[in-house]
Amino acid sequence: MRKVWVITAALIVALMGATALILFVPNSLGKAIITEAKATGYIDYTPEEAIALAYERCSTCHTEQKMLKYCSRCGPPFIVVVHFMKKYTEITNAQNKGLDLKQFSDAEVVAIAQAWNALIGNWESDWPEKDLRKLLDKDKALTNLLATPAAQRPIEAALKDKHASGSYRRYGLGLDDKE
Repeated sequence: MRKVWVITAALIVALMGATALILFVPNSLGKAIITEAKATGYIDYTPEEAIALAYERCSTCHTEQKMLKYCSRCGPPFIVVVHFMKKYTEITNAQNKGLDLKQFSDAEVVAIAQAWNALIGNWESDWPEKDLRKLLDKDKALTNLLATPAAQRPIEAALKDKHASGSYRRYGLGLDDKE
């Protein structure tokens, strides 16, 4: 019986050691696991990772210039934009069997919305909340984000005083390419 306990303990220690090596020693498998854990919401995105994610995922379909020049006069707030990008990807994948766009996860859209809100502008207050909720349909992750004040959103709060160089600035400031 004691032999079984020793073998079991040795296997557990070996498994924990292998897991630690995969996750904490830089390697492609560990990076893939951590990336997936962030995408599924098990690990939070840092503000820098959210910015990188926003540029990476959105530049698949849009140029950087188009993203940076976006303003509230051109369409809805980013929280709605990312919801519709998620829907667009779902519809595109359903209609085009050969084309397989990577679907946005809930954690990704929440991080992306916060990153663009911080870097370009959060215009959610310009719209009635009931209209935003209706546009978000049953998107629980983004509806929860909408219910959270901007100051309490971790990524937006951390990036509060930052903005993307070249982005459209509201209230007569025009295009800001100096910074």
